[in-house]
Amino acid sequence: MTEVHPAGYSPTIKKRALSKKLVAARKEVGMTTTEVCKRLRWSPSKLNYIEKAKWIEPSSDSVADLCELYGIEGTERDGLIALAREARQRGWWTRYNDVFRSEFPGFEAAASTILTFQNVFLPGLLQTAAYTEQAIRADGTDDPAEVKRYLSARLERQQIIQRAEDPCRLHAIIDENVIARLGSSEKRTAQLQHLVQIAELPNVELQVIRTSVGLYPGTGEPFTYLQFADPSERDIVFLETTVDARLLEEKIELQRYMVRFDTLRASALDTSATRAFLLAELKDAG
Repeated sequence: MTEVHPAGYSPTIKKRALSKKLVAARKEVGMTTTEVCKRLRWSPSKLNYIEKAKWIEPSSDSVADLCELYGIEGTERDGLIALAREARQRGWWTRYNDVFRSEFPGFEAAASTILTFQNVFLPGLLQTAAYTEQAIRADGTDDPAEVKRYLSARLERQQIIQRAEDPCRLHAIIDENVIARLGSSEKRTAQLQHLVQIAELPNVELQVIRTSVGLYPGTGEPFTYLQFADPSERDIVFLETTVDARLLEEKIELQRYMVRFDTLRASALDTSATRAFLLAELKDAG
């Protein structure tokens, strides 16, 4: 089984942290990006990729050059170069670059808390293998080898909420219509049993919004909100559509989605009532 590290470990997060530190160091010495490129004879795109955390494999040599230019020495310099080495490591998700359309799995792996609202599909972290395969095929993927690869990637992500050391906290809010689409009796029963079992984990909260509440405040597109244990790391909101995937991290955007999540939570059954609802659905499915 692939090793899953505790919350806070992710080359993706390390890369972002390194870029933030280098930007802060440049600003501290009062240099513009144009000045840096001129002094180091770099192209503007090279520095932009470094400062925007878009580089594929952070270069220790490039970091060392920036440290020399910014007057960073000693343990601080060693720390930044070590961070560059850590950011070059490959997370398990890099083996599935053909499956994942964004860096979201890298951020997800480092999250301490995940808040998500879903009104079409079950959250990926709560899906059974049978449900995941059904969702993959519904998305237009039919080749057996490709389905197997997608399934393997998605199921590997689920380890973050069940790892023995420092599991990620998950709070999921699901529209009842998602439960209504669970499919055949056998698959429906298995998925409902899985939801009941996994919701018993101390780090998992599950709430269902009943259709009987009508048009509830906060409804709209599904989203996932990632929070990190390190207070220096800004939260991230992940939005996925049929054409692209977006990562939002501006403060005003984060605030809006946090307010929206709190609004949705108020419209949903509490965790105890949600469990009772799922058990009733399970009884009917049986």
